[in-house]
Amino acid sequence: MPGPELNFAVDTVLDLSELHLLAESNFDEGEYEGALMRYIEVFEGSRELPEWQDKRLNIVLADMAALADVYEPAMLALTSMRDEKEAALFSATTEWNNISEWAALNRQLEPARTMAIYFKLKADPSQNGATLRLIRQIESSSFIRQGLYKELDQETLAHLQKRVLLYESVLLSPVEDEMSEEEQEEVLENSIEALLKAALELFEAAAALKEGDIGRETMKKYLAYQQEKDAYSKLISAAKKANNQIWVDGLQKLAADEKS
Repeated sequence: MPGPELNFAVDTVLDLSELHLLAESNFDEGEYEGALMRYIEVFEGSRELPEWQDKRLNIVLADMAALADVYEPAMLALTSMRDEKEAALFSATTEWNNISEWAALNRQLEPARTMAIYFKLKADPSQNGATLRLIRQIESSSFIRQGLYKELDQETLAHLQKRVLLYESVLLSPVEDEMSEEEQEEVLENSIEALLKAALELFEAAAALKEGDIGRETMKKYLAYQQEKDAYSKLISAAKKANNQIWVDGLQKLAADEKS
């Protein structure tokens, strides 16, 4: 049985939240063709909406990947989308949206591919350095998690700093009146969790690159929001992973002084 003809264009203004719910309902009821078409419409239709970016690159693509496990046309659609965006990496055009979507698709299809393509691009002297810089920023968490500190640069650190400030701005913003107390608490918890994760990554990168000013500022911000009893433990682990013994010793002394 031939699969549906895939059309990634979105011609009408749609209620994306309702459309996403309908796609999920189609999936649950085994109406896979309809689910795929609606997931694609949500993904394409939300591209220019800032408030949708996290959801479209994580939840919507994860939904499509789950559909791909049981419906081959969904796998073909995801692969086609990824290949199209990957081809653009090897052209002279560099665009944040294209690279972020390419990396997000790889996380669902083939996580190791992003780094493999990055190093392939890096080895080609004809490639655009701006593309490499954007990959480092978009995939900064992966570089840090894999200990690829030598690939990081000042622009990557600046991007991480902006991310921490963004999460903090959410915490400091007025709470929406229409939100219930439970919803407000959930938003607060999620924002603190995101800030701590980003701050810890930035601290590890700063430790690896021996950026003392960034490290001190990030440590203060991390400790201001960290509620765990042993607040220094993860900072110490990050400094150890970054192979910065001087920072490890300093953090251990600060932790001991606080307990005494």
